[in-house]
Amino acid sequence: MNCGLSLLSFSNLAGIASFWILPVFCSQSITADEATNRPWNQEVIYFVMTDRFYDGDTENNTPSGTALSVYDPNQEDIDLYHGGDLRGLERAIEAGYFEDLGVTALWITPPVRNVRLARYDSGGQPKTGYHGYWTQDFLDIDPQLTSQTSLDGSRTYADSRDGRMKHYQDFVQLAHRHGIRVIQDIVLNHAGPVFFYDLDGDNQPFPGSDREWIIPFQETPNTTATWLERPEINLMPTQPNGPVTILGHPIATSGILSKIETYGRRGMSPGSLAAADGEEVLCDFLSLRDIDTRPDSPHFDALVDEFVEIYAFYVEVIGVDGFRIDTVKHVHHAFWDAFTERLRQRIGPKRAAQLFLTGEVYDGNPRILGKYTYRSDWPDSTQSGMDSVLDFQLCYALRDYLRQSNGLPGSPASIEKAMADRRPLIPQNNSDQRPFYQQEPGLDGLAPARKLLNFAENHDGINRFRVRNVSAEQNRLANALILTLPGIPCLYYGTEIDLHDKQGTIGPNSETGRLAYIPADQSRPFAEARNQPGFQQIRRLTEIRRQYPALAIGNFHPLWSDSPGSDQDDGVFAFACTQAESETIVVVVNASSKERTAGLANSPMLLTNHQGQPLLAPGETLIPLFPAESTSRSPVLKSKKNVPAVVLSIPPREINIYRIAAQP
Repeated sequence: MNCGLSLLSFSNLAGIASFWILPVFCSQSITADEATNRPWNQEVIYFVMTDRFYDGDTENNTPSGTALSVYDPNQEDIDLYHGGDLRGLERAIEAGYFEDLGVTALWITPPVRNVRLARYDSGGQPKTGYHGYWTQDFLDIDPQLTSQTSLDGSRTYADSRDGRMKHYQDFVQLAHRHGIRVIQDIVLNHAGPVFFYDLDGDNQPFPGSDREWIIPFQETPNTTATWLERPEINLMPTQPNGPVTILGHPIATSGILSKIETYGRRGMSPGSLAAADGEEVLCDFLSLRDIDTRPDSPHFDALVDEFVEIYAFYVEVIGVDGFRIDTVKHVHHAFWDAFTERLRQRIGPKRAAQLFLTGEVYDGNPRILGKYTYRSDWPDSTQSGMDSVLDFQLCYALRDYLRQSNGLPGSPASIEKAMADRRPLIPQNNSDQRPFYQQEPGLDGLAPARKLLNFAENHDGINRFRVRNVSAEQNRLANALILTLPGIPCLYYGTEIDLHDKQGTIGPNSETGRLAYIPADQSRPFAEARNQPGFQQIRRLTEIRRQYPALAIGNFHPLWSDSPGSDQDDGVFAFACTQAESETIVVVVNASSKERTAGLANSPMLLTNHQGQPLLAPGETLIPLFPAESTSRSPVLKSKKNVPAVVLSIPPREINIYRIAAQP
């Protein structure tokens, strides 16, 4: 038995909220004002690959001049476009789909214009930029995502930069009217496969070969880098190439991204995604072109200012609420200092306090994850760098606990450690002599340590949570923990129906989980999902999360991890969340396929905080909150040395939630 690690401060003031059951299809209404004024740690984020969600407009699947081979109408080849678009998301918003689910923010893959087709890192097979991470124009929207008319049919969108950007702006405004924030995925580390290395000097890449697209890493720039002009696949020099005016707003871009000298041109370093030797910030990713972000480069300030111009436009004119920043650890830390500081200054204090900057640091080490929540010149500057990062440490811990290849539960100890590593204490193994995560409040009054993203799956190599030999019940347990642990929950599209990647397996990295979600031929595209057990569970948990703020913003107190001395509690994990303005919540998870107990007959689970203080006041008890049928299993409290304790019986692969309140 592990009775917990000392974590954050403790408070235990009973709230006044009472238990109620959400009706089956009650939309969780949120006003437009709330969409921009909610604290970010009270959001529920839904991460959607736009091309894989729903094809709401079939007219844009093959834009004029596009090679026909880039689109798969059967929505089976994961390397081709599937047709999902902004219209598909708009129809879901209009239908109340996300509101019913309890989602308050949409994180969308990069919507910008991409290189459409490449064959240079896939054995000669066609691979497309459907995902949005192959940028060709940072200030245009991909025409395969936009429509010719507005959702209500009242206006047309021109087939131009202005027309496409207007549709994107309308999409953001629609989301806001439904109380939903929009987080735009952005890439500052690299552009798409926009140039090749002309090793033989013939001004053409080798046909049918990746030899001049993917070259070995070298210490100095390769001077043979050469732009291409292939409009049919949108393979052209990176844009913008100078100042532009969009929707009547002049944008003072310099065109530095269209200059070959702005790129590192050092080739590909094998294993760079997992590297930490310095090459990972200098090298290409396969045929994607690394942008040179060295602080001592002659173009550093101009490059930072260029990106500030670009992304200030998306905030000030388009209205996006936040940015998820790709490949953070592959960019020089000082670049992030300059970019985040100048962007916040540019948009002003009010907008800067509302803007959310969360980074993808693809690493499970909290020291590496957390360092980007600090500036590189800490402690001279104690301001935040990133507002948040995706908590890969917690992601891996959830998988260790719930996703073992033998089907048995793993240990929840690594979850407990991931939550402990967020605490405001200096860990013994942190040579930086600071907490892993920034504890100083940002401009919004919240410290980055309070705004980490809880997630269990994504679009990259870690793949979907539910692959072969992983059940729907296991997937729902992962979602339940994401929604009940303090932090910002981030759900991956399709998880609400336990979308199953039948090709994926536990262990190897793959992208096979990038499945089409709602088939294009569905007559009622958002009806069936609402009846699924996974959807209903998420809907109920998001409402409980809103009703009891301790789950979102409270302090975490581990109560029980399975004991090595008994098999009666194998796979059981229990914790409490406390917050002064809300009732204390107790969460118990049984990851076993058999009924287990939290606590043992001879060693009940103590209901105390990390200081040994009771979580219950005299006359209080545990009142079942989720699932509803738990009301028939009201726990019987025990006492151990005058400390409240309990033994809870939990059904197979179920999560039970209790509130601490006075006896009814």
